[in-house]
Amino acid sequence: MSDVLDEKISKVIKQIAELPEEFEVTGQQNLRQLGIDSLGMIDLVMHMEAVLNIKIGEDSINNFATVADLQRYVRELS
Repeated sequence: MSDVLDEKISKVIKQIAELPEEFEVTGQQNLRQLGIDSLGMIDLVMHMEAVLNIKIGEDSINNFATVADLQRYVRELS
């Protein structure tokens, strides 16, 4: 992930999934395989909204299977 937005998304994912700072988050990774369950998804969305000052629709949460899905959605809002 190269741009600032992706870095912010990666940082939030690492925080919610309790991954080490040096862990590399890539677009192909499945959020559930990173350890983010349904409650974690709610936390992830809340943190993303706070950090990026955006509003993510509740109905969109189920559409985020991979990191790339989340990145795409956030870019559309930006």
